[in-house]
Amino acid sequence: MSYEGYHEWKGWDKDQFGRYDKGEDLFYDLEVATLLPSPSESVSSIFEIGFGNGSFLGWAREKQYDVFGSELQPELIGRALDMGFIVKDGIENMPASSLSAVVAFDVFEHIPYTELLKTCKFAFSALKPGGYLIARFPNGDSPFSLPIQNADVTHVHALGSGIIRELMRSAGFVIEELRAPKESPVTLKSKIALPIKKVMRSLFAYYVRFAYLGGATPSTFALNYLLVARKPHKV
Repeated sequence: MSYEGYHEWKGWDKDQFGRYDKGEDLFYDLEVATLLPSPSESVSSIFEIGFGNGSFLGWAREKQYDVFGSELQPELIGRALDMGFIVKDGIENMPASSLSAVVAFDVFEHIPYTELLKTCKFAFSALKPGGYLIARFPNGDSPFSLPIQNADVTHVHALGSGIIRELMRSAGFVIEELRAPKESPVTLKSKIALPIKKVMRSLFAYYVRFAYLGGATPSTFALNYLLVARKPHKV
C-alpha cells in the first residue's frame, strides 16, 4: 500500500508537527499517563508505532518521557528528525525488555494481520515485564465505525474483539482492557451532552442485546476501541 501524498490528504501541515490540542492532551493523560509512573519518580521509555504528525511525540517529550517512534512516510520522518525526535526503523530494532510502553494510535487497521502479529510480538519482546501495549483503532464490532473504517483506502481490515483477543493471545499479551476510549469533554456543551449520550448508548445496547445479539452483544458500540494489554511479569 502506497502512502504517497497521504500526509497532504490528512491535512498534516509541517508547522503543526509535534503539536497537540486540548482534547489530545486529555486523552493522552487519561490513557497513557495514568498507567506509568510520574516522570519525577521514574523515567519511562515509550515507543510509538506510526507517529503520523507527531502529536503524541510532542506530548510525551513535554511530559518528560523518553520517547521514540517509527513511521513509514519519509516526509513525516524528516519532520520528526528536524525537531530532534529519535526515529527508529521499527519496533523490531529495539533492545529486549527496554520499554515501559508501546503505543499505536489509529495504526492497527493499516497493517495486515500477519504483519500485525509480527509487530505485536516485537513489541512484546521490547517491553519490560509488566510493560503496556496501548492501541486505538476503529471498533470492528460497531456499525457506527464504518464511516471511519471506510474513509481511508489504506485501512486493510476491521478489528473486532474476537480478532484482538486472538492477536494478543498469540503475541503473549494479557488483555487488561478492551473498551471505548475514555471521553474527555472540553467545552461546556460537550460536558452537558456527555451524560445524556451515555444514557442513550446504554438504552441502545440494551435494545440490541434483547432484540438481536444476546450474550454476543459487544461491550461498546463506540467508534473506536481502546486496547490496554500487558506483558506478564513472569513469561
